[in-house]
Amino acid sequence: MKIVLTYGTFDLLHYGHINFLEKAKSMGDILIVGLSSDKFNEEKGKQSFYNFEIRKKCFLH
Repeated sequence: MKIVLTYGTFDLLHYGHINFLEKAKSMGDILIVGLSSDKFNEEKGKQSFYNFEIRKKCFLH
């Protein structure tokens, strides 16, 4: 069994994100997707439109 792991901010989820996740899933049997926290994004100098709690709720549905 092959596990694929990826992560991202996934702010304003769009077709490019979906395409990326579908390709990642095709590379293995299980896809695990991590969601970048606001603190992690801040450390990278990245700012998201929605905060982590809102992005997490949207991503889990």
